[in-house]
Amino acid sequence: MKISVLVASLSMALIMTTSAYAGFRGPSDSREVINTVQAAVQAGDMTTCVLEGNIVKHLEKNRYVFQDKSGSMTIDIPPHVFGQLDITPQDTVKITGEIGKKKNGPEKDLHLRVRYIEKIS
Repeated sequence: MKISVLVASLSMALIMTTSAYAGFRGPSDSREVINTVQAAVQAGDMTTCVLEGNIVKHLEKNRYVFQDKSGSMTIDIPPHVFGQLDITPQDTVKITGEIGKKKNGPEKDLHLRVRYIEKIS
């Protein structure tokens, strides 16, 4: 009895200390990730983008202007995405999100919906 309890305890300890990484590992039909503003403004709706640059200006509500070496574009950052980060125009950030295109009257509203932001410097 004591041996089976000991074996069970050791098994549980090994299971709990083992790192578990979940996710799909295999081929994908998804598009490649976009990494410049210039490519992002030409990308299709819901295209994933990972951009590095600066948030240079607040426009309204959750809308900001993001700029990298290739150009600038409007981004949408909900307050919860900032979390505890304080970001200035001098800070370089890495943002991850998807392209969104809404039709507002005769023109399309192109923006990047930011899901994650990381301060690099």
